Amino acid sequence: MKILINIALILIFVVLAAGCGSNFDAEFDDYMTSMEEVHALDEEYDEKIAQLDIDDLPEEVSTRNSEVNLEKLISISETLDQEIVPVVERMNDKVVGIEVTESSLVDLHETYIESMEVKQNFVQNLNDYVKTYSSSVRSTEELIQLSQDFMKNQSERDEVIESATKESESNEIEGLISQINDNSEELEEESQMLQLDESQSNKMAHIDDTMLPLIDSHIQSLNQMNLDTDRAMRVRSLTLEMYYGFKKYYQERKNTMEYNNRLQELQLQNILPLRETYEELDREYDTQIEEIESEL
Repeated sequence: MKILINIALILIFVVLAAGCGSNFDAEFDDYMTSMEEVHALDEEYDEKIAQLDIDDLPEEVSTRNSEVNLEKLISISETLDQEIVPVVERMNDKVVGIEVTESSLVDLHETYIESMEVKQNFVQNLNDYVKTYSSSVRSTEELIQLSQDFMKNQSERDEVIESATKESESNEIEGLISQINDNSEELEEESQMLQLDESQSNKMAHIDDTMLPLIDSHIQSLNQMNLDTDRAMRVRSLTLEMYYGFKKYYQERKNTMEYNNRLQELQLQNILPLRETYEELDREYDTQIEEIESEL
């Protein structure tokens, strides 16, 4: 009788084990089915990242770095914005909607979610870096162009001043020159702060709070002068162009500081290794799937 009971218990355990295995098989199949679109998007992501030319991205900003290819940076950013970021967003939306309860599948899915999060950080930080670097290059180019415009206006203004022959012209121009010299002394004094060993935030605040308002006051001082001769008015016009150029120049100086600060925070050498991190997680995910399939 005991033998019969033992055999019956064994049969029950076998049936229960078979039932559990069958349930897990079904859950795993359901999981893999729910992840099909995600896996397809992941493959698309890998293909697009592989085609992205990021191996030689510049790390340091130089005012005259001839090796920086601005068109390449813009192209990378456009590809990230238009082709890669949308894929990552769709992947994330799909993954968030997938629910897993079985413990073995929870571990598996958490590995994928971790990889997904690293992919998001990698793409976001890389795109931020490329855009910020591009903006820094453009800002530096703008500073160079403004400096060239200033020299051109100054040269033309000097020619007008030298061409004055009438006493009325000379008197008005002398009054202008006196005001211009006073303005230049004030601006030169305030600009010294930008050469000191001060924090970038203090320098940016000095530009906003002191230098730009000062230039506005200089513009006002010239506009308030009563002038009658054409040459004197031309000298004022050219000087005003220079003052507006000063405003743009210091605004771009501030922008350049902001971009460079942001690049220091991002650090390309901290971004690129994220790719290796998520690739390792992807390999771990694939290994977990292979192990589960081998036990089914």
